[in-house]
Amino acid sequence: MGERMGRLFYWLSYLHGKPNWDTGVPPETVLEAVRDLPPGRFLDLGCGTGATSVHLAGLGWEVVGIDYVPSAIERARRRAGQAGVSADFRVGDVTRLDSQLDGRPFDLILDLGCYHGLSEAGRCRYAAAVAEAAAPGATYLLFGFTAVPSSWRLIGANGAGTSDVETRFAPWFTVETTAASGHGKGSTSWRRLRRRGEVRESEPPSAEPVASGARATA
Repeated sequence: MGERMGRLFYWLSYLHGKPNWDTGVPPETVLEAVRDLPPGRFLDLGCGTGATSVHLAGLGWEVVGIDYVPSAIERARRRAGQAGVSADFRVGDVTRLDSQLDGRPFDLILDLGCYHGLSEAGRCRYAAAVAEAAAPGATYLLFGFTAVPSSWRLIGANGAGTSDVETRFAPWFTVETTAASGHGKGSTSWRRLRRRGEVRESEPPSAEPVASGARATA
C-alpha cells in the first residue's frame, strides 16, 4: 500500500511541475567519481528528468536511464535532445531490471533516492538485480535518507540505514565509503560500493525485515 502511494506521489509531482528534488544539476559526488573513471556504461536508476545521465552522456558514457514516471522520462528525452547527446531513457521498474536490460553489464550505477523508498520485497529484488547488472569491479553510488519522519512511511519511505544497506548488498558488494549528512530525522548519506569480481558463497538476504533508515526521490 505504502509503495503504491509513493508511486502516485512521484507521478503527480512530475505531472504538475518541477519537484523540489529535481535540481537539474548532477550531484558533486557523481562528478567526483567519474573524474577517476574512464567512460563506460552508466545505469541511472530513478533517473528523473535525466540531468546526471545527460551530463555523463556528454562525457562519452553509454547511458541507460530508468524511471517509472512517464512524464519524467519524456523530459529526460527532451533534455538529451536539447543537449545533442545520445541517452537511452526507459519507463520501467527498478526492482525488475531483468526484464528491461539486455544483459550487458554496467561500469557505473547510480541510485539517487530510489532504494530508500522501496518495500522489503522490492529491496530484495532490487539488490539482486543491481548485482546482476554490475560488471566486476563496477562502482555503485547510492544516495538515500537514513532516517525519516514517520509520516513519510505512508508513501513507502523506509529509509536506507547502514545495517540495511550493508546486509542487503553484502553478497555482492563491498561498501568503500560512506558520507553522512545531518542528524536524526531527515539525515542522508552517500555510499560508494564496489562490485566484487566473484559472488561470495552465501545466500542473498531473504525478504525478512531488517533495520532501515528512510526516503527521497524518484
